[in-house]
Amino acid sequence: MSQFIIETAVLVRQPFFTTCHSPTFSKRLPQEMTIFTLKRTPSSSTQTNNRIPFPTLPIEIREQIYSLIIFPKPRTTAHNYSTVSAADAIHGADPRYPYFLPELCRVSEATRLEVGLFFIRNTEFGLLYPQHCIYFAQFLRTFPANDGFAALRRLDLQLFSRHRPDAGQKNAYIELMKKCEGVTEVRMKFEMWYLLKQRLDYSSRAQFTIDELEQRSRETLDLDRIVAVYRLEGMLELPGLTRWTIEVWPRIHVFTTVGIITAVPDCWPLMEGLVEWARKGFAERGRRVEVRLVENGNAGLRWAEGVVRA
Repeated sequence: MSQFIIETAVLVRQPFFTTCHSPTFSKRLPQEMTIFTLKRTPSSSTQTNNRIPFPTLPIEIREQIYSLIIFPKPRTTAHNYSTVSAADAIHGADPRYPYFLPELCRVSEATRLEVGLFFIRNTEFGLLYPQHCIYFAQFLRTFPANDGFAALRRLDLQLFSRHRPDAGQKNAYIELMKKCEGVTEVRMKFEMWYLLKQRLDYSSRAQFTIDELEQRSRETLDLDRIVAVYRLEGMLELPGLTRWTIEVWPRIHVFTTVGIITAVPDCWPLMEGLVEWARKGFAERGRRVEVRLVENGNAGLRWAEGVVRA
């Protein structure tokens, strides 16, 4: 119930009549009665409580409210996940509003900036193709200064090994990460048939005998070549990185003279060597970064979490 205070008291005199009865006559006599009229208004404390501007709330409270609005469903991880897709590269689309951005960001420009940065900090972004790095960077540039890049914390590169940079070119994924000094976690997937000296693509028309398949499946790129081809030295330059997960899909599917078969190259010594190379590189720079090796459950996009190998 609202609390009220008395603002004014007005004295009003109004005439009324009463009847006087006696044994000899009956007569209506004029009389006067005093009436107080009280005017009530809401107290100042009630007005203040009902009109607290949202932007004046502490940022911790505002972000709790944003979380309930943007991430209403219970999550199995501590952060949200969103994939940057070709839908974000529609010609002429406003880079400020990619499809994955919460609708709340459209309330006003000030809301877009605050809620957008909160969303970036609490989301793991999946970049499938190098071209998506360009579109994603355009979105990050819509924030003042370097705030958009600085807010990024997590990246997932499920098709990383499929895209070798051309000779003399840099790795688009890693160049984007270099601009994002706040990146702390990266997941990077390698598929073994892209690490063979001669790729044995399952869709290739080439026919191999069983003996040829077994021989060629053992001919992988060496460690130095993998580091050079994918420009992995750049990963050691990321200042905020605390966890680098290297995922591996170890199987290859190829045509042979007896049909399509699956081979499993002995890739683990090679990939364990890559993990040790990364750990040593960070240690030499005085960095403490967790580098993990995970066996993934399928080629292409992830269906489930893999098994930690090292």
